[in-house]
Amino acid sequence: MIKGIIFDMDGILIDSERESDEAWEWASKQRGADMPKWLIDSFKGAPTHMSEKYFNDYYNGKFDYWDLRGLRTEYIYKNRETNGIAVKPGIYELFEYIKKNGLKCAVATSTRRESAYRTLHIIGVWEYLSAVAFGDEVQNGKPAPDIFLKAAADLGLEPEECVVIEDSINGIKAGYNAKIPVIHVPDTIEIDDEIKALTTVICKDLKEVIGVLESMDTGSTPVYTNKLNRPAIKYIFNKYVSPYNVFEDRIKLKIEHTFRVASNCERIAKSLNLSDADVDMVWFLGMFHDIGRFEQVRRFGTFNDAESINHGELSADIICKAKGAGIGAECFGGAKMLCKEIADAAGRGVVVDMDIVELAIRQHNAYRLPEDLSEREWLFSNILRDADKIDILKVCVEEPVEAVFMCSEEELYNSDITEEVMDAFFEGKAVLKSIRKTAIDKLVGHISLVNELVYPESIVIVKEQGYLDRMLNFPTKNDGAREKLARIRENMMGRPGYNMAWRR
Repeated sequence: MIKGIIFDMDGILIDSERESDEAWEWASKQRGADMPKWLIDSFKGAPTHMSEKYFNDYYNGKFDYWDLRGLRTEYIYKNRETNGIAVKPGIYELFEYIKKNGLKCAVATSTRRESAYRTLHIIGVWEYLSAVAFGDEVQNGKPAPDIFLKAAADLGLEPEECVVIEDSINGIKAGYNAKIPVIHVPDTIEIDDEIKALTTVICKDLKEVIGVLESMDTGSTPVYTNKLNRPAIKYIFNKYVSPYNVFEDRIKLKIEHTFRVASNCERIAKSLNLSDADVDMVWFLGMFHDIGRFEQVRRFGTFNDAESINHGELSADIICKAKGAGIGAECFGGAKMLCKEIADAAGRGVVVDMDIVELAIRQHNAYRLPEDLSEREWLFSNILRDADKIDILKVCVEEPVEAVFMCSEEELYNSDITEEVMDAFFEGKAVLKSIRKTAIDKLVGHISLVNELVYPESIVIVKEQGYLDRMLNFPTKNDGAREKLARIRENMMGRPGYNMAWRR
């Protein structure tokens, strides 16, 4: 059970990072130093001695760190005397939620005691805090785990009973190293996929954190809402995949694919003017459509359904098959059930039609949908299928050849397209995997997914992304493949706006 919340201060409670950026830029100009943004970013969440090292390594003695730091501090104090200390949106709502639900909270900041103590009093949060760990109280600063472990101990809690709220890369690493779940609330730094993998969930602001805490086992009572609790759903997804090797390329690929497909689903649904509830449900489908992939690669070491298991079927079973079961219940060789976890996290008053969810996920990778679907079943199934196909084009272009086509680059560039695949493409349908014989047949098979797209917005997304154009202009070294790709390209580009029909 989560009993304690540990906050970073700068960039989480107070809107200080932009102010600090301006201050460093001002200070560097006073001394004629050209200070790059990446160097300023490296200071964030880092203890002073590390910031000094980064500074000295870059300038190699040309400028004095403490001189510029003093100017930067002077700028900040003068700015705060005029404008006060800006706090982050949702700060007081979150502290009131924590207080109301009997949770403990602490601040763990790299800032020194005197400055942080003053700031926490000025912004009015000191009274909420059960503990504060200051930067000058630990031997090793972030990204070492020391400060978060101290904060947890000062709360009288074990690390696993806490959650960390952080914005900086060093802070995220520190929370991860302390083995404490990290909620990332972005500020001025954009984190890459490797750092995202260290987080449990990402929230756009502190207000969204409330939804995540409600999805955790805190003993709190969920707030009534008729809107899907998306942060909580993201948390459940991340909680499910965390036991898998999130640094392994195939696992990372599917995590990133999941979030993009959910975004595509939402965009297509909005283009159709669906209700907010239906948009939420379509987004939900995107989040869990490939949940079986993680167990598939763990058990079989492949994403090839023919060599292992139908991942659409497995995904649907993990989501829906054991009614009332949650992440503690097992399904097929160790995969965990999600149904109860999702229902608890979705939000009170939210109705997710799990029958349609099960059908859409089970059929999302089928060659053809069943003929006897209702209009609503057909709608949700095809939005998910379109969103999935769109992102497959991106994966084909941006991921390594070996991971996507299961062959070497030499084989892909030198193979020819078989006539059977060409005939299937010009029938205006997706090319069956069973007839793809060569490496470049697989590329044409992925191009042919566009033949199956149902919604106009899907075509708009494909054109915006540009991945299809890159695939159509693939620089093959095989003369036969070059001529056939030209014919495919001419056919595709000859369709007005790719002039896809509304299909059923």
